[in-house]
Amino acid sequence: MGKRQKYTSQKKFHLHKGTVALLLAFLFVVIAGGIVLYQLDHEKPEEDLAKESVPHDMVEVGSVKCTPKPNLETYLFMGIDAAGKVRKVKEYDGTGQADVLILLVIDRTANTYATLPINRDTITAVRSLDEEGNVLATTDIQIALAHANGDGLEESCENTVLAVSQLLCGQKIDGYIALNRDAIAQINHMAGGVTVTIEDDFSDSDKSLKMGQTVKLSDEQAMHFVHDRMNVGDGTNEGRMRRQSAFMKGLEKNIRERSADDETFALSLFDGLKDYRVTNLNGNNISRISKAMLKNKNLGEFHIDGTSAIDDYGFNAFTVNRDSLEQVVRDLFYNKID
Repeated sequence: MGKRQKYTSQKKFHLHKGTVALLLAFLFVVIAGGIVLYQLDHEKPEEDLAKESVPHDMVEVGSVKCTPKPNLETYLFMGIDAAGKVRKVKEYDGTGQADVLILLVIDRTANTYATLPINRDTITAVRSLDEEGNVLATTDIQIALAHANGDGLEESCENTVLAVSQLLCGQKIDGYIALNRDAIAQINHMAGGVTVTIEDDFSDSDKSLKMGQTVKLSDEQAMHFVHDRMNVGDGTNEGRMRRQSAFMKGLEKNIRERSADDETFALSLFDGLKDYRVTNLNGNNISRISKAMLKNKNLGEFHIDGTSAIDDYGFNAFTVNRDSLEQVVRDLFYNKID
């Protein structure tokens, strides 16, 4: 068996021309599915991945004195650039990059929640692993490659969780859900077609998606809308992230409408994705997340500013602004000491 490729600054894996965008929409599958799952599991004791925490001593985040917020739960949602059903890979073959990374932060004390999309091109410390899971090296590369450096299942997810945690100054992540790209068409189909307005030029990707029109997406159109990047609009990952948000809003509307007519719809949708997902969450965990998102105040999306560029090897590189990163970390995870 050959050794998994070791990433170095001199040798980076060639990115796919078309990359996947997905997981923000899956948050709303969690919301709706969790309602039904809670009804099914309500007699079982709830299992918390995040236990009530006691604030630690004062810490400094970017020279600002803070104390950690108590009772936070943090979950990572990943959209994976891998076709078909989830499977374990025996050796590195360059597939399975995490093209969508969205962190959900629930504050049980303040009764709020917020989301943090993370640019897949963010340059940060990522571990390279061999087939036994041993660390070969840690290299500053795109955070999306953390998932590719693993077995395609739990090992890949855990490697990504660690990379995200380290990027965010060591914040704990309590659970994760990863979803393969073929789930896009499955979600769109089961939801009856998501309606979006086309705001980018898709003429080189899907001529049926005409700029300015409002379209009820077919399954194939949905794949292009949330999957394609370099041959759509300005070709940036930021543009694709805006389309993710548009798809999410349309999907939320469909799920709520379908669930009003069929109380089993959400569970059917959630179950329909089981072959395409890897997670360490169970039904009770999902129900707790969904109830928090339904009941608590939504603080909206937080964003880390940075600079996009092409590096010396021709790859996309997003360099975070350190001040912006530290501000987001303080806002999400800490209370400032006056």
